[in-house]
Amino acid sequence: MNSIPERSCWGVARWAVAAFLTAIALIYLFGGFQAAQIAAG
Repeated sequence: MNSIPERSCWGVARWAVAAFLTAIALIYLFGGFQAAQIAAG
């Protein structure tokens, strides 16, 4: 039972990293980082 919270914690971290990498990939594919910089600033 003690391993369940640890697994869920690592699962959340893993999904967060996956979502972050996916977002970067989409920005790169659709507009490149120059477009992202223009939108941000």
